[in-house]
Amino acid sequence: MSKNELTASLKKAFEALGFQPGDYYDAADMVVWLETHGFYGFDRLLAVLAYLNTTAPVHAELVQEDVHNFVLDGKGTSVLLCGSEAVDLIRAQVMKGACAGLELTNCYNRTFIIQRLIKAAQRNLAFVAYWRQLDCCVKVSVKPGAVLPEYQTFTMLDVIDPQSLIIFCGKSIEAIEEQYAAELEFGTLVDTFSTQEMTDSYRNSVEEGIEIDESLWETLDKLVARVLVESTDSSRAGAGE
Repeated sequence: MSKNELTASLKKAFEALGFQPGDYYDAADMVVWLETHGFYGFDRLLAVLAYLNTTAPVHAELVQEDVHNFVLDGKGTSVLLCGSEAVDLIRAQVMKGACAGLELTNCYNRTFIIQRLIKAAQRNLAFVAYWRQLDCCVKVSVKPGAVLPEYQTFTMLDVIDPQSLIIFCGKSIEAIEEQYAAELEFGTLVDTFSTQEMTDSYRNSVEEGIEIDESLWETLDKLVARVLVESTDSSRAGAGE
């Protein structure tokens, strides 16, 4: 299917799950971006759908803040719901003129944050984010205006909470690394997912369409059906007003 078709279906599916308008637009974009750039967005969505389908949407709560640092409690929900909230908070702080750091605790599906960082970077901001993935640490860096991230995995030097996401934002990568040098020390480089691989994946999805597993499509189709209004004489009478 095409990217536009998929995005439209996902928006309706997230709306059926109780997401608010801004949230379901962002969540759909996160899934599509990851899938089209080789990050297995569909697999990550499948892993969280059962939870989202049985739990009312919740948002992160600001539990700690100082001049340049924040802690948000994700309350056990997915980054599909609380990721935009986290990025908007730290971005607003940096727009005032200084680097800022944020920890989003008690959250899941953290890889989805990449799309939100890319979008926010278009406002001439830089981001560095990292989180624990199994026994490694994932580090994502996004330069101001970049359309693709630098994605690396390292061995862990320090113990990282398995449900936490750390984000730093500033006017440049260099400014972030200078201010948060101690927090940005990593172990040995394990692997790199190159921007060329991301580009090739995206080009393939545009040229050949996006392949979606039949069971996932059926699940999305059932969710979409929840928000579609059956056509009646009454509804047709109001069309075009």
